[in-house]
Amino acid sequence: MALNVIQLLGDLPEAQRGYFTRAQAVAAGVEDFELTRSVNHGFINRLDHGVYRVAGAGYDEHEDLRVAWFRLQPSAGPRDRVREPTIWVSHESAASLHGFGVYLADRPTFITVDRVQPRKGVKVHRRSDGLRGSEYTVIDGFAVTTIARTAADLARAKSDGGHLGRFIDEAIRAQAVSLDEVAEAMKLTTSDVRSMIAMDSQRASQ
Repeated sequence: MALNVIQLLGDLPEAQRGYFTRAQAVAAGVEDFELTRSVNHGFINRLDHGVYRVAGAGYDEHEDLRVAWFRLQPSAGPRDRVREPTIWVSHESAASLHGFGVYLADRPTFITVDRVQPRKGVKVHRRSDGLRGSEYTVIDGFAVTTIARTAADLARAKSDGGHLGRFIDEAIRAQAVSLDEVAEAMKLTTSDVRSMIAMDSQRASQ
């Protein structure tokens, strides 16, 4: 029966907001024809190539980002993705997850250790030495660059100065990060960071 697919997956979908990959399903002993039959019966939904979600799992505002994340590393388990990650949500996508600034993050963006081939519409920055534990955090099941690391990456990628200033300002005002932490990550003085924040304030008042 098609329901057996969900039973074979055990706690995996629950640990991943209802999502799972074909690679994970195969590792759990699920055959491809069983996945197809489960989709046809409405027990699971096929979201993208090799990425599925249990029907009725609920709304996920980060679905596009999560699907792209699973596609980049389909075999990794939920614990490995956040405890010993080799892929991190970064740049505009990280800023959006942190909830500060006005970054739309309509293009899923990541930092990866390994060379990967992203699908169209996904941006990957390769960093072979990865990130230190102090440079990322976990948000909604994702390994995400910290606010300070995100600010530094956005600056390095020549993000709009006004948007970046607003992101930093809102994060500092919310006491989610300190001015010193941002300055250290960006390799700037605190005065330089304040100037960046002031630039955004001037634009907003015009």
